Amino acid sequence: MSALASTTRINEAGTHTWEDTGGGNLWETTVQEDAEGRIVVAHGDTLAQTIRKRRKRLEQNDHSQRNRRVVRDMIRYVYVLIDASRWTRQKDPVLPPGTRLHCILQILQQFIRQYYDQNPLSHLGFIYVKNGEAEILSPLSSNSKAHSLALQSLAQVASTQTPHQAGEFSLQNGLEVAGRSLGHQPRHGSREVVVLTAALSTCDPGYILTDTLPKLKQAHIRVSSFALSAELHICRKLAEDTGGTMGVCLDKAHFREWMQGQSIPPPTLKDQVRELSCEMIRMGFPVRVSSEMAESVHATREKTILARTAYICPQCQSKNAELPVDCAVCGLKLVLASHLARSFHHLFPVATFMESPLLSTKDDVPMTGIPSATVAVSSGPVALKHDYLSQMDGKLLISAKDDESCCFACLRPFHATAAEIISPSGTLQQDANCEALRMQCPDCQNYFCIDCDAFLHETLHNCPGCLRN
Repeated sequence: MSALASTTRINEAGTHTWEDTGGGNLWETTVQEDAEGRIVVAHGDTLAQTIRKRRKRLEQNDHSQRNRRVVRDMIRYVYVLIDASRWTRQKDPVLPPGTRLHCILQILQQFIRQYYDQNPLSHLGFIYVKNGEAEILSPLSSNSKAHSLALQSLAQVASTQTPHQAGEFSLQNGLEVAGRSLGHQPRHGSREVVVLTAALSTCDPGYILTDTLPKLKQAHIRVSSFALSAELHICRKLAEDTGGTMGVCLDKAHFREWMQGQSIPPPTLKDQVRELSCEMIRMGFPVRVSSEMAESVHATREKTILARTAYICPQCQSKNAELPVDCAVCGLKLVLASHLARSFHHLFPVATFMESPLLSTKDDVPMTGIPSATVAVSSGPVALKHDYLSQMDGKLLISAKDDESCCFACLRPFHATAAEIISPSGTLQQDANCEALRMQCPDCQNYFCIDCDAFLHETLHNCPGCLRN
């Protein structure tokens, strides 16, 4: 009896965990994933622990490795396969407040902006599946506005339909539609399909493993899947055989993070590297012109609009509405120099910063360093020789000795960030035992705070210390 009692968990109220009737779902609040991907029972993670888990997942991903030479495609052709069947018309307590489909469309709106920010030369398209049929919601293009409007129209139609009208999900039909479109795309770009599904089964006219999978592998199409309810074996099999990734939703933040990883170009498939050869791709740098009167401008190959600003193609002199785009007349890819620069940073990513923990107490809180950009930096003793320095507050002046106590980028002291604990309910609580984290660049040896670390690796893609050197 004593052995049984020793293995039974007692909560703060003095009752057994399995006797809790507080109305909360323990599976959603306490069961989480650790840094190694194992399911564990968590009773609250500190902010530092949450950051370590996120960094661990990024380090395990090939996209964040710099010590290996990885071949990536600068131009991508990606289709997102949306499950619009009856399985996504249900509400999920893990994805509040609407249905699963509304959560998918909300995350995709953010994914569109991030995808074109990371891949300005790439194309994106959407396919939705319902009633066992697949249709192209928006074709492959570099027009983010058209994709956003298409997702909004799908949300409006879904709000007027019942789950019974949505029918079943067909994975094979969706892959066939995406494969036919991707098969005509140039070989110098990667071909990918991202499947977002909540179905527990797929209603297909044939057998995917013998009919569809060989076609995908022959066309070098990579299939990645994300399950909002439970993992399907067929989705896992497709991801493993085509070189994609597979994920299962833990919560809304995990869904958003997984989609964020899909915006980064994946490494080229091993069997495709041997067949690759350097190809010259013709691109044009158009001239921006403005007129007082609105003129006819090409928005797409089939549509023209009236606008006073246009970009003139250097080859055929036609006017296009926006950049980057394939010329509506001659098909020349029109880009800017900034688009090429933003596509190159994936080939030379910023090195992963090393963690340098710093315990903060009330006694060793440094007085130097302020959360402000108005700071004068001096490598030696501060000498007030100029008038503007004599009028400046002495507290705003820091020396090189403060490099280890302040962030190199934002000059914020590492102890200034309040310690927070993420409770099982998802709320943030203050913690007296503050553990401040600082990250050190292995190349320039400068220290950065956790916010700047995320900004440099996810947005800026450059280290200011390395650029300064």
